[in-house]
Amino acid sequence: MGKIKRVLISVFDKEGVVDFAKTLQQEFGIDILSTGGTARKLVEAGINIIKVSDYTQSPEMFDGRVKTLHPKIEGGILMRDIEKDKKDAEKYGVPPIDMVVCNLYPFWDAIANPENDLDANLEMIDIGGPTMIRAAAKSYKRVTVIADPTQYDIVLDEMRKNNGETTLETRQQLAKHVFETMAVYDGTIAEFLGKQVNPDLKMPDFLFRAYNKVQDCRYGENWEQEAAFYRDVSAPIGLDSFKQIWGKAISFNNYLDVDSCVQVLLDFGPKNYLCAIFKHTSPNGVAIDIKSQLEATKHALSCDPLSAFGGIYGFNKIVEKDTANFLINEKKMFVEVIIAPGYSEESLKILKQKENMRILFMENMFEKKEDFYSRPELRSTLGGMLVQAYDHKSIIKEWQVKTAKNVTDSEKFALIFAYRVCKWAKSNSAVFAKEYDTGVYTLGIGAGQQSRVHVVKLAVQKADEFGHTDAMKGSVMGTDSFFPFPDGLIAAAEAGAKAILHPGGSIRDQLSIDEANKREIALVFCGKRVFRH
Repeated sequence: MGKIKRVLISVFDKEGVVDFAKTLQQEFGIDILSTGGTARKLVEAGINIIKVSDYTQSPEMFDGRVKTLHPKIEGGILMRDIEKDKKDAEKYGVPPIDMVVCNLYPFWDAIANPENDLDANLEMIDIGGPTMIRAAAKSYKRVTVIADPTQYDIVLDEMRKNNGETTLETRQQLAKHVFETMAVYDGTIAEFLGKQVNPDLKMPDFLFRAYNKVQDCRYGENWEQEAAFYRDVSAPIGLDSFKQIWGKAISFNNYLDVDSCVQVLLDFGPKNYLCAIFKHTSPNGVAIDIKSQLEATKHALSCDPLSAFGGIYGFNKIVEKDTANFLINEKKMFVEVIIAPGYSEESLKILKQKENMRILFMENMFEKKEDFYSRPELRSTLGGMLVQAYDHKSIIKEWQVKTAKNVTDSEKFALIFAYRVCKWAKSNSAVFAKEYDTGVYTLGIGAGQQSRVHVVKLAVQKADEFGHTDAMKGSVMGTDSFFPFPDGLIAAAEAGAKAILHPGGSIRDQLSIDEANKREIALVFCGKRVFRH
């Protein structure tokens, strides 16, 4: 490539640009072309520059919209190191430009500002910048392109090591970064304009997403699968926003479980003490208590203490010392991940006794619930993607007691609790729950079965196995869809359920209603199915 002799600098984000330009000029004697606000800032810092308008003998036009769109600029970037291009350059008076330093107008910030109207947002669509950096990236065999201030030191270090030159490998990496940047930039603009054309369209013809890697995972769901965690660069918040303050790296399967557990925390909210234990993306035990986090934890663990080994534990309030001591010292539980909006100083000391346990926290997570769900849910398929809106609104669409027997306020609270837990278990699902003096907890959770009756029987079996047979008498049950036949309701009633909640909607609903009346239990329809495949 040869030494860098001429650099064009035109940046929106001016962080570090003065020091960078000074180094280029003082250490390497490089000529600097610049324009607009960048030129003014460099001149104020005592740096000698050549204004682009003087260089091209063409003034800036249209309130700065046209500054660098000129053959002497684009030609200087795009010319190749071949005889034909050298002759053209000599014929038309176009010297080579060896480096382009440019970052773009932050269009995403503009559209996030509610005070900006359409015209203000359109003005933030950069034209000259993308043209220059795309040209430079295309010409990376000869031109060095810097599109991010974090790259200044990388380039300077390399120039110092190589007598004012950069290596082909580095230029190629910088060029790749440009086209990644442009993919995100153009996708953001396309999505924005799509909403202007049809603001009510929920599922557009084209879906634009860009992701950057947060971390490599040791492996995927299984040892032979390569895996990594990426974040949606246009999402306001996501799992990457949780701060890991202890433990080894989050694994692929951990991320799947954490995603499910966090959504349960968001669903229940911060009102009462909540403990949710997850295993393989389904709830293993959940409890809420109006007075005590420790009691909520004990009751959640009692649902299935065997499967809670190696589980993901989520809390909706700051983790207290007594809770940490119960899990780590008293029960000596193996906890894969613990998630909470905070930790007391004493609880952290106790939790950190486990070297490998991952400890995650995010302050004010409940205040950011709408941001978590601002983007649709994506699920990959072979050669494609399924897209749907997240189901994060109220789980009760209507409240219809369909039987002669009604429910009390406390029973209604327990039914909604059971149904909410049911929502986060893999369908088909059924959850038995029971009230106690200061809260409500799960007794048996069935998930992932192919029939409604079998999932009820599974929940009953698990409740019996872990000593809840007597507690099942007078329990309530939620199940994520209607009973196609009354056999599932019969199984729940025989186990001791006094009230059942499901969405209704079967052509055979009356059979279940008649069976519930016969057995003198309450049957409530809520009008909303909560499948989770």
